[in-house]
Amino acid sequence: MWFEIICGLVIYSLYKLFFSDGDDLLDVETSDSTALFAVADRLSKLYDGAKVYVGLRIPDADTSSPQPIDLVLLNKGEAVVIAVKNLKGFISVKPDDSWVSESLSKHKADHHPDPVSPLSSCFN
Repeated sequence: MWFEIICGLVIYSLYKLFFSDGDDLLDVETSDSTALFAVADRLSKLYDGAKVYVGLRIPDADTSSPQPIDLVLLNKGEAVVIAVKNLKGFISVKPDDSWVSESLSKHKADHHPDPVSPLSSCFN
């Protein structure tokens, strides 16, 4: 039994050595939470010394209920709020600012509303 385990580990190491491109940051699975943590890990490595918080809930005065925030990046006196969208295919922006994701395998386009438009009223 130990022989099979050791052989499996050796085969896995050889596979990773020859077929892996060395960028383990893009190991994103299909679940949203895994994608959020992968993005948070990538951001913390890109911005050295930054803190990344995942899944925060802040109170909203308009609805009197907590609102979820995907990611918050804190870095040297600035805060960045990030929303993560799990879209597949090629993403393009139409003239009315809506997003279209075109999948090559399904040959169909999914239309998504502009994710930035709810935030534009905050800065006017």
